[in-house]
Amino acid sequence: MTERRANSLSEEPVLYETEAGLVLLQGMKVLAAERKGQVRAQGIVKIGERARADGMESIKAMDATASQELKRLGFSVSLLTEPELEELNSQKIAIIVRSGLAADDQEALDIVRQGALQAAEQKISTESSREDLQLVHGIQALDELDRFLNITSERVAEWYSLHFPELLQMIGDNVALSKLIIETGSRDQFTERKLEGKGFSEKKIEAIILAAERSKGGTVTERDINRVVGLAQIAVAVAADRDKLAEYVESTMKRIAPNTTNVAGPSIGARLIAKAGGLDRLARLPASTIQVLGAEKALFRSLRTGARPPKHGILFQHDAVHTAPKWQRGKIARALANKIAIAARIDFYRGEKEDSLTGTLERRLDEIRVKYKEPKESVAPKRSFRDDKRPRYGKGRKGRGFYKEPRSGQQDVRRRPYQNRRD
Repeated sequence: MTERRANSLSEEPVLYETEAGLVLLQGMKVLAAERKGQVRAQGIVKIGERARADGMESIKAMDATASQELKRLGFSVSLLTEPELEELNSQKIAIIVRSGLAADDQEALDIVRQGALQAAEQKISTESSREDLQLVHGIQALDELDRFLNITSERVAEWYSLHFPELLQMIGDNVALSKLIIETGSRDQFTERKLEGKGFSEKKIEAIILAAERSKGGTVTERDINRVVGLAQIAVAVAADRDKLAEYVESTMKRIAPNTTNVAGPSIGARLIAKAGGLDRLARLPASTIQVLGAEKALFRSLRTGARPPKHGILFQHDAVHTAPKWQRGKIARALANKIAIAARIDFYRGEKEDSLTGTLERRLDEIRVKYKEPKESVAPKRSFRDDKRPRYGKGRKGRGFYKEPRSGQQDVRRRPYQNRRD
């Protein structure tokens, strides 16, 4: 096999690239070599000029970039096949030493190792610069800020309710309540002048002032109210950062995944990309997997226990899914996942906006709403073997049965050590 591959290589000169530099081979004979420099194209041109001086007209190249450079020099170029490339790679150390790019095998191994490390570092740097990975961390940070904001603002509302409980019934938004607490402080400071310009109607202002005067809440010291105001300031600052981060996620999604954004929305699309591990991985997932992304626990529980599998995961957050009747949600989630799979592939492989996706999705959703307007009659589920309460081994407890007294001639092993019960 090796001799046949070597004979195929000897028919035509080969431009082979190693970590030490470029080598022009004919079979396993080194015709020319050029050490690795800063500009790869310059080394290819120098090797090509030497080959032209030797009267060569055709050369085999490793990749398309080298092929284009050689074609500019007037050569007839073809690419190496996989078997030929494997043969050259198996002889790489010997080729480097024979071409004079390294003094011995150990130096050649060091050069190859250093080149592999540099290639890995370059790959890591390139992967870390991908915009979809920046988006993954952005949407994860947004979800964490949402949780922190909910906890902090809720704590502000509960703490302040000890002093002015009636205000919580009048203002449902905890962030707006935190802003009001920062500007007013204790309930004694609620005046018409401070409440103007806050978006309240005149009747609402009068009701707040009256409630402050007749409040059943307890009195607080200035030290206590300052701590509540400080916590409210944290909540308001987090809310402002959360809005900026949401704008960042939305603008990034519209730039790198416009079709996914149109179909699923910026936040849901970003969460799907984060769950898949990147836009490239989302583009390779089937629609059935996209449909249950985010519901992995329920999916594996259904596989383990035989329960019904989940109909949706992250897609439940979509308005078309969670506002639909229960018997329509699975079909709507399936149709939505189909369009998201197509949209993600267009975003990653083509990078162009396709306006027809949303139109076909809306028509499909309308068909589902009309066709499945009423739920089907429920069918009794099949009886699982786990529902069988009968004992498996004769009479007695399930799975084991009662202890039977030993017959005559048999020993009672109940009190013997476990390791001796085999005797």
